[in-house]
Amino acid sequence: MLVAAWLLYAVVRWLLSGRWHWAIPLDAAPPLFLVAVPALLLLATAAACGRRRTWAAGAALAALLLGLTTGSGLNWPALWRGERPVPPGALHIVSLNTQYWGQTAGTDKLYALLHRQKADVYLLQEHIGWTAGRGEKGYFRLDDDARLRAEFPDHHIARRGELLTLSRFPIVARPPVGPGADLAADAPFERVFLRDKVMRTDLRVGERILSVYNVHITVQLALDLDPFSGFDFDAYFRRKFAWRQEEFRGLERDLADNPHPVLVSGDFNSTASMRELARLRDRADDAIRANTDFLPLSWKFPARADFEGNAALHRSYPLWRLDWTFTEGPVQVHRYDFRPTDGISEHRMQDLWLSLKH
Repeated sequence: MLVAAWLLYAVVRWLLSGRWHWAIPLDAAPPLFLVAVPALLLLATAAACGRRRTWAAGAALAALLLGLTTGSGLNWPALWRGERPVPPGALHIVSLNTQYWGQTAGTDKLYALLHRQKADVYLLQEHIGWTAGRGEKGYFRLDDDARLRAEFPDHHIARRGELLTLSRFPIVARPPVGPGADLAADAPFERVFLRDKVMRTDLRVGERILSVYNVHITVQLALDLDPFSGFDFDAYFRRKFAWRQEEFRGLERDLADNPHPVLVSGDFNSTASMRELARLRDRADDAIRANTDFLPLSWKFPARADFEGNAALHRSYPLWRLDWTFTEGPVQVHRYDFRPTDGISEHRMQDLWLSLKH
């Protein structure tokens, strides 16, 4: 019975993922579970008898194969691939969801962490303040341009909503991308924060242009929602689903029209098993090919937090990869790692080295 229930879940999840808003809670399972659970069930079928054993083993095997082929999150080449050397002159890129700009751990600690990286380009998400308990109404702009310029005097600064890009290379253009392109110049900050989730900056690197996309796709499910509060989950999931689709499609359209080499990096709030990420993974190169972790994970690691609600939900469960980096065009990634953040963020820092090919 358990095997049949899991197979039904696995099939329904995959058929609905990225196609219906109520697939959002189904997609919340870590991709590792989509492989580990049927594998354990397959082993457990040895205790079954007669035809039940054959049927149960077949169902468990089908679920296992489905998990392996629809986004397990496992990095198989890491089993035989070693760490690559970084050539002289390579660009050092850091990408991080800063968890409300290190609000709980301390902004000074965040700055210290960033300075230790000595990166050429920083792609930072959640450069924002947040008041706990107010949900989407609790976000507010950080007016800290003076400190940013003082901390990073050698970097050019671009910011929009919660997205912050710091670059040693000149920023020559900032074309709007996705839903953010439809916002008025004087749109309220709250609106900009909610709908402008992709910031493109074109950087002049030597004689070439590198288009860098700083991404934070809308989170699909807040952990502090109370399922017994009478909350309208259907409207909530419908809105989140629509926003995410608009953000992904807007990014994909801009990539299709962009003639420059491309780097796309950030917090996608999406796992390898979610169909929403499939088009981007099909068209662009996942930097994971330069990573040596068999099971690359980027979230939910230990960090101080101000979240309210069920304390068990806010503990450390490092079971997901939600942070991604992609490239298109003549870009070679030499090294790509997930680095700890000293308890500043629940996310790991994406750390990569790349070169533009001639």
